Amino acid sequence: MAHGPRLNKMKSFITKLTALTLAIALLGWLVFSLFLPEYYLPIFPILLAFFFIVTWGIHAYQLKMAKKDIGKFARSNMLITFFKLMTYSILAVIYIALERENAIQFVVGLMFLYLVYSFFEVKEISKINQKKND
Repeated sequence: MAHGPRLNKMKSFITKLTALTLAIALLGWLVFSLFLPEYYLPIFPILLAFFFIVTWGIHAYQLKMAKKDIGKFARSNMLITFFKLMTYSILAVIYIALERENAIQFVVGLMFLYLVYSFFEVKEISKINQKKND
């Protein structure tokens, strides 16, 4: 069963990703319902789902690349980071063009999610590469 270890890594990642997403959702609910209700945007849950799906897909691809060639992995990782930044920037520009009055809240939320999910991705893929090198 060649896919066993990779499948286990993916299951573990999905469990952690789900826990992270639920923690952010709970934290967001508390912050926006108790302290900052005037800054809540209905698009925030959609953004959260978007980050969950993108992070899941990118991690699956990175697992496949890490298994093959570390040089190829490094190059693909830089390209993935670039395309992620471009995608999120385009998303921000589109939203700002459509909803100028809520631009600041949207960009702050987008940046927060980008930083949290990027940190999580880097931490998880670093663990995998470290185990591969051991």
